[in-house]
Amino acid sequence: MWELICHHQYSWGTIAADRSPWHSDGFVTDVAPLAGEPGLRFSTPQSRIVIPRKAADAWRVMRAIRVEIVASSLQGGGTLIDADQCFRVRFDGPQKIVVDILGKSLEYEIEGLPVGNWVSFQFSHDGVNALTHGYRYTLASGLGEGGGGGSAQFVPGQVPAVGPQGVWFGNRIGSPASHLNGNIQSIKIWRADPKTMIKKFLDRPLSPPLLKCWGDFLHKINEVSSKDPDCVAWLARVAEQMQSGFFQRLAQKSPEKIAEFWDLCAAYQKLWAAGKVGSDEMKDLAARLRDWLKSENLFSTDDPDILGVFENPCMKNLTGAVGGLDCDADAQTLLKAILGA
Repeated sequence: MWELICHHQYSWGTIAADRSPWHSDGFVTDVAPLAGEPGLRFSTPQSRIVIPRKAADAWRVMRAIRVEIVASSLQGGGTLIDADQCFRVRFDGPQKIVVDILGKSLEYEIEGLPVGNWVSFQFSHDGVNALTHGYRYTLASGLGEGGGGGSAQFVPGQVPAVGPQGVWFGNRIGSPASHLNGNIQSIKIWRADPKTMIKKFLDRPLSPPLLKCWGDFLHKINEVSSKDPDCVAWLARVAEQMQSGFFQRLAQKSPEKIAEFWDLCAAYQKLWAAGKVGSDEMKDLAARLRDWLKSENLFSTDDPDILGVFENPCMKNLTGAVGGLDCDADAQTLLKAILGA
């Protein structure tokens, strides 16, 4: 699931206000509004819009991204977006767009695009290993249009956080000669929604007793967290490392294997949302998923590193203080199926 974290649409003079819930507003330098149509003109080494980093902003966790840009290039092209240490997008002349991400540069020809003509370009990275793109445009004369795309390209890894210099539109950080010679009408940026797991968890029908069960469980977790924040911070780091390692391994698999994994996840979520958490169907699916992950060397409860986490004194203290979920019999049944107990 995607979360919109930046939506700039330049139709109010030189105001760079964000329409997303994150208030990713930009500071504008040396740009000019276009006459008679929405958009801003970038033409000098000082031309730029800068979105600074802030404490607890959306740019601190990305993992996957989706970007849509409506822009036009004059001679020379130049930088469209430079998200510090995260990704960069630029025009290389009027008919080529280059995306720099995860150590790779990918070039996309915009066939038949005249100089200065608006084009809507989008790309996305799934947070595993697939980068996709597409574009469309209508000729300024209104007498023609174009569009295209292509198959996903192999770009393994999770998209990193944006660095301390923030996100720049129309210029390159530390390289003003790479500024855009052209126009930008709008930019949208999404990240992988970090609340996806919570939202999917809440898809399960919860009766009043189950709501109380989970409410009490979460209350205990909050109590333990307040008493031993160092232990909770350790657990958060371990969970992050395990997740990162898992997706690094998954990224090396074939498209067919990755599709197989997502199909298993989709089947799991369908049963979960239907309230069939402790059903025979769910137990069979959990066993298949567990065995598949192990056979693909992606995850195993027999892994010494994972066993070491559960043997860690911090983890033992946490689980001992929080206790179990005896009040949710279906969840207990599912957990046993996952663990093969």
